[in-house]
Amino acid sequence: MTTTNALSIDVEDYFQVEAFSPLISKSSWDDYPCRVVENTKKLLDILDQQGVFATFFCLGWVAKRYPNLIKEISNRGHEVASHGFYHTPISRQTFKEFQQDVKMTKSLLEDITGNSVFGYRAPTYSITPKTLWALDVLFEQGYVYDSSIYPIKHDLYGIPSAPRFLFKPKDNFPEVKSDILEFPI
Repeated sequence: MTTTNALSIDVEDYFQVEAFSPLISKSSWDDYPCRVVENTKKLLDILDQQGVFATFFCLGWVAKRYPNLIKEISNRGHEVASHGFYHTPISRQTFKEFQQDVKMTKSLLEDITGNSVFGYRAPTYSITPKTLWALDVLFEQGYVYDSSIYPIKHDLYGIPSAPRFLFKPKDNFPEVKSDILEFPI
């Protein structure tokens, strides 16, 4: 029996997670010591040692400040994908803000790596029944797949009825019109 697994990693720093958002403002992020560069490089070394490749969902904020880290991820053969710019859940963005965020982050990552960016993961897995509209925006901006729908019940995220394996959201959710693919976490 052959088993295929996929490994994905979110490239963000400890102070950028949603749990800290009431305590740490985005305007103060530059004041915190950065751990993302050193920790990501350690992880890249481990993956190299094991001959394993992964998809790295990178924050635009990290990419803008540490473009060499994003280049290194790509140069070591890993896929660079988008995790949004500021780790803002979709539910806290307007349609226009989300559209600008995903366009800007995709462009930044592509400029740094010289490669097309095909994937997106929403901060805090914030594709929910109320934000399914975002999938069509992603597709319109050139994304091929999303990895944001968490098929569980949780107070902040999740769609418990969603399939657990690769699917086309438009086949399960009538409000989605695009052909974007979904790789559930």
